[in-house]
Amino acid sequence: MHGHVGRVGGLGVAVSDGTLVLGVLRGDRSAFAELYDRRARLVRALCYDATRDLDAAADLTQEVFLRAYRDLGRLRDPDKFTPWLVGIARQVCREWRRSRRRERERLCELARVRQGEGATAPPPGDELSDLREAIARATSRGSRAGSSLTEKERLALHAFYLQGRSAEEARNVLGLSRSGFYRVLSRACERLRQMLCTQEVQP
Repeated sequence: MHGHVGRVGGLGVAVSDGTLVLGVLRGDRSAFAELYDRRARLVRALCYDATRDLDAAADLTQEVFLRAYRDLGRLRDPDKFTPWLVGIARQVCREWRRSRRRERERLCELARVRQGEGATAPPPGDELSDLREAIARATSRGSRAGSSLTEKERLALHAFYLQGRSAEEARNVLGLSRSGFYRVLSRACERLRQMLCTQEVQP
């Protein structure tokens, strides 16, 4: 077993990952804190490599360690904690990519909105909830897609989809004619489509 200097019990003695794992299984929470301190940077780097997003990488890192703590009893060889943890990180990142792919597919459907054929009201139920989450993420000011939208385009998406206004209500809020509102909404959807639907998404 490869030793590392740990802080378990306040002693500066060499403690292996395997020993720390056994300590966690015996109820020593400080042992898991030490494992986190040792491996968080590695996990964060893997998550960032998959997402290219610092906030997403931080969130996924927390999810990885939550799963590791929950499932630690399933680890057959305590000395293989690090490769086991890397496996969890890769699985979490795969799930993240699948989730983003579904969001892209939903947002790509928005490109169908065109003057004269757009919906007069947002979709109902769970479909609307999913769509709202996808739009909110995609149009945030810090996102690449969000930065490509004009203020009026962002407001059109928010009024129609996030606030649940009808096309008539949304166009009144923006001070647009009905045809003008659909032009703005169509343009916003097309920008999102170009930004999101043409991106390569690895499986």
